[in-house]
Amino acid sequence: MPKEVFGKITYDTIFKIAFTKESKKSSLLFLLNSCLKEVLKEPIIDVTIIQTVESSENVDGRFAVFDMQCKSADGTRFIVEMQVWPQKYFIKRTFFCLCRAVSNLVEKGKMKVDSKEVPYDYNIPVIYTLSFLNFEVDFGEGCGELIQYLSVHNDLHPEVRYNIMHMVYVMLPRFEKKWADCKDAFEQLIFLFKNINTLHKMPAGCKDKALEAILKSAKISKLSAEELMDYERQKKVISDYAAALAYADEEGEKRGIAIGEAGKEGVRQETLAQTAHKMKAKGLHANLIAEITGLSVAEIERL
Repeated sequence: MPKEVFGKITYDTIFKIAFTKESKKSSLLFLLNSCLKEVLKEPIIDVTIIQTVESSENVDGRFAVFDMQCKSADGTRFIVEMQVWPQKYFIKRTFFCLCRAVSNLVEKGKMKVDSKEVPYDYNIPVIYTLSFLNFEVDFGEGCGELIQYLSVHNDLHPEVRYNIMHMVYVMLPRFEKKWADCKDAFEQLIFLFKNINTLHKMPAGCKDKALEAILKSAKISKLSAEELMDYERQKKVISDYAAALAYADEEGEKRGIAIGEAGKEGVRQETLAQTAHKMKAKGLHANLIAEITGLSVAEIERL
C-alpha cells in the first residue's frame, strides 16, 4: 500500500491541527459557515475556541472522535463532533451532550443587570451541534439528504421555529462524488472529510483558500514526532477494534447457525465483552469502552 500523504481529518490529531489553532481560524469559520448555512441567520464572522473536550470520559485512546466547542461574539455556542462507529441512540446522545452544555451555561444564583443583582433569567445563548457521522442514522421516511437539520418548532404550526438549539448531522456515507465532480467548495470540504487520506498530492481546483489550508495542515510530513505518534496510535486503535468487531460477527455467524439469530447475537456480544475486558485491562475508561463496543458502562464495570 502506498504511504499516506494526508492524514484523516476525522482523526483527533489532524482535526485539532487543522481547526483548533488560532492560526487556523479561517478554516474553522469556513467549516462552520459551510455546514450550518441553512440554519444561520447570518455568516459567522469570528469565533473563540472555549473548549476542546479532554474530560475523564475520553482520556485514553480517543479514536476518530473529536469534540470542539467555540463561541461567537454574541455568545452563540457551536459544538463539533465526529463519530465513526454506529450508535443506536446517537440523536439522543447528541441531545444529552447539548443539554449538558446548556446546564454548564446556566449561572447559579443571581446575575448582574445595570450593576444590580437580579435572579437569573435563563436567557441562554443559541447552541448548534455539528456532527459528522460515518454511518447511517434513520431520520425518518424520505429524509435522504446529505445534511439533516433538527430544531425546535411548534407542532401545531410547523412553520414557526424557535431559535433555541439546532442539531445538524452530516451523513458522510451519503456523499459519493469524486473530487473532479464537486461543484463548489462545500462539496470539496465533504470530499476531504471522507477521502483525504486517499489523495497522493494536492488536488487541482481548490475553490477556497481555507481548503488549501486544511490540506496543508493534514500533510503527514508536516506532523511533529509527537503528533505522528499520536496519529498512528489512533489508527491502531481503530484497526484493532474493526478487527475485533469483524471477528465477533464471524464467530457469531458460525456458531449462531445452529442455534438461530438469538444465539448468533449472543456470541457476538460475548466476543465484544472479551474485547472490552482487554481494553479495560489496558486502563481505558469505561465510558470510552462503552462508546467503542456498544456495551453499557454497567456491563463493562462487571467484567
